[in-house]
Amino acid sequence: MKILVKLPKEMQDKIKNKPRRPQPAVKRDSAQVGSRQMRRKMQQQGIEMDQIEATRVIIEGIEKTLVLEHPEVVLMKQAGQEIYQIIGTAEEVSPEDLTVVSDSKIDEDNILEETQYKSAITENDIMLVAAQANVDKKEAETILKECDGDIAKAILMLKNRP
Repeated sequence: MKILVKLPKEMQDKIKNKPRRPQPAVKRDSAQVGSRQMRRKMQQQGIEMDQIEATRVIIEGIEKTLVLEHPEVVLMKQAGQEIYQIIGTAEEVSPEDLTVVSDSKIDEDNILEETQYKSAITENDIMLVAAQANVDKKEAETILKECDGDIAKAILMLKNRP
């Protein structure tokens, strides 16, 4: 059996006004794209967010090239604009250290010819031209080589051919 004792008024005020210890702030996981509330607010403003599974991001500048291995990439779309948010540690590399990875095999006879185009034509360029012109990768690659790596010119040539 519990007995409850009512404290006098003076003691009640002291207990209520007792200073509290500061509580640590709850840390949130930053790897999430955002909380539910943030997503709702962004949807109301017409902003769409998507997580992109990227293994590497390369930022090529005039004076230096940055490479981010295993970055966190978020794509935000608003009013026809695309905003890419990239989170990771960048490493500065020289352009000579970058290599183009291709799915196709290179013959020993064509190595000299292929190395001339490595700096100008990337696998992404080939895939973009192939997708835009509805052709296979080999055809897109040959047209890109004829156009000296000019993507727009290659797409127009493939679309306007007889």
